Amino acid sequence: RKRRGNLPKEATKAFKEWFQEHKDSPYPSEDEKQRLCDMTKLNMSQVNNWFINARRRLPRQDAKQRVE
Repeated sequence: RKRRGNLPKEATKAFKEWFQEHKDSPYPSEDEKQRLCDMTKLNMSQVNNWFINARRRLPRQDAKQRVE
């Protein structure tokens, strides 16, 4: 069975920066996703999955910050 690997740190950094800049609407357009693919050398499904997971994690992070 294949083990999943973590994404490169540079890619994660680029995604996090984009996500922070667009926190009010964290849904990149197809053009923006393609630009992120070209920039990070990842495929479209990897970019899509990262954003799906990041949006899913966001409410948990907000709750954590309120507790601290």
